[in-house]
Amino acid sequence: MARQSVCNYEVRTLSNIKLIIIMKRFSGISVALVLAMFIATMTLSGAPKSKKHLGIATYSVKGLESDIEGSFKALADAGYVVMEISNYNAGKGTVAGYQPAEYAALAEKYGLDIISSHARAKFDVKDVEGTLAAWGKVFDDHKAMGCKYVIFPMNFWTSTVEGLKAECDLMNKIGEEANKRGIKFGYHNHNMEFATIPNTNQLYEDFLIANTDPAKVFFQMDVYWITIGGQDPVAYLKKYPDRFKVLHIKDDYVIGESGTIDYKAIFKQFYKNGNKDWFVEMEAKMTPEQKKQSLAMMEQMKQRMSQGGQMQVPQGPQQPPQAGQQPPQGGAAPQGRQGGAPAGGPGFGQQDPKAQAEQLKTSLEGIRLSAVYLLNSKFVK
Repeated sequence: MARQSVCNYEVRTLSNIKLIIIMKRFSGISVALVLAMFIATMTLSGAPKSKKHLGIATYSVKGLESDIEGSFKALADAGYVVMEISNYNAGKGTVAGYQPAEYAALAEKYGLDIISSHARAKFDVKDVEGTLAAWGKVFDDHKAMGCKYVIFPMNFWTSTVEGLKAECDLMNKIGEEANKRGIKFGYHNHNMEFATIPNTNQLYEDFLIANTDPAKVFFQMDVYWITIGGQDPVAYLKKYPDRFKVLHIKDDYVIGESGTIDYKAIFKQFYKNGNKDWFVEMEAKMTPEQKKQSLAMMEQMKQRMSQGGQMQVPQGPQQPPQAGQQPPQGGAAPQGRQGGAPAGGPGFGQQDPKAQAEQLKTSLEGIRLSAVYLLNSKFVK
C-alpha cells in the first residue's frame, strides 16, 4: 500500500547513500570488496530481509474480533504477510465495525496487506439490476481496502443446464462490475462443485469454468475440498492453467500434518502457471466425531446437488448449526461473522470471554504451526 511503498523508497535511498559513502571512503579498494562491505553494513543496520509470500485467510482465526490487534501481531510474528478477510459486513459496509480503509490500515500497522476477501451479496438471476447494485457496493468498499480479489465463497447451484447458464451469465456481469473498480471477481469451490449435474456427464466445476468469461471470473481452488470431492488438485491446475488464480491451502487441521495432500506438487504447478497468491485456511479444531459429522454434512449437500435437490444459502442471521455441524469456509454464514462459523465455532453459539480467549489461542497456535511447515518447505516461495 502507499505507506509501504514510501518505506521501501526510504530504505533504497538510505542504501544508496551508504554505498556512496563507502565508495568514497575506500576508493582504492576493488569494487568486489566494496560491495561485500556494503552488504555487511546493510546486514548490521537491520535492513529488511526477504520473506516468503505467506498468506492467511483470517476465517482461520477463531475469535479474531475479540482481540484484533493481538491476532494481527501473532499472524505477522508467525511470518504471514498477506491476508484474505471473511468478516466484511455487506449490510453495514464495515469490517469488524471499522470502515474498510481503517481496517486495512490497522492490518498494515502490523505489516499485513489485505489483498483478498470472501464476501457475499445478492445473487438472483431474476433481479440482475439489484444483484449488480449490491455487488457494486461490495466492490467499492473493497477497493477502499486495496483488495485485488473479491471471492464469492459458496453457492448452491441450480440443477438444470439452462439455469446454470443463467447463473454463469450473472457471474460474468458481476465480474464486469469488479473489473470497473480494478478488482478481480472469483468463486471458491467446496466438494459440492465436483458433483455431476443431473442428466449430464459434466461436473459443476467444469461447467462453471467453461461458461464464465476468463476476463471476468476466476476460480479459487480449495485444495482440501477438491480432494474431498474426489478430484486431483494438480490435474485441475494443469487442465485449467489460466483459471485458478488463487489457492486455499488447507488440511484436516494443521497444514502438512495429515500427509494426505501433495503440497509440493500443488505449489510447483501453481507457480508454473504464473500465480503466487494463496492463503492458509483452517477450520476450528474438532474432535474426530465432530469432523466426521462435518464431512458427512458436506457429502450430503454434494449428493443433493447431484440429485437436483434445492438448497438455499441464508443471507442474514440464522441459528447456528448443531454440535459438530460447523459450516466450512464460505458456507451459510450470517453476515458480519467470521466466514461460515457460528459465533463460537464448535462449542457452540455464544461463548464466555475465557472460552473465546482459549479458542483464539488454540487457532493461532495451529496457524503458527502451519506457517512453520510452509516456511521450512523449499517448494514455497
